[in-house]
Amino acid sequence: MLVIVINILRALQFVVLIRVLLTWIMPGNPPRAIQPLTRQIDKVLKRFQVLIPAGPGYIDLGPMLFLLLIEVINRILITLAFSGGYLPY
Repeated sequence: MLVIVINILRALQFVVLIRVLLTWIMPGNPPRAIQPLTRQIDKVLKRFQVLIPAGPGYIDLGPMLFLLLIEVINRILITLAFSGGYLPY
């Protein structure tokens, strides 16, 4: 079960990275084929953009915070999966 959640989180990281790259390559509206997916990702990223407003040079650190959070959760789940269900800390 943990492996499935870990894989879903990895896929989410990949989708967020693609979304960030698309905003650099094609600012504005994404292609119609992926608009439903980008709308869902943008809803999640907006919550993190509120936490960290755009810094100098209008660099949006919200996606980076989101990816970091996913990575921390992944590390905890991987530790749980390989330690038999308990944290060794």
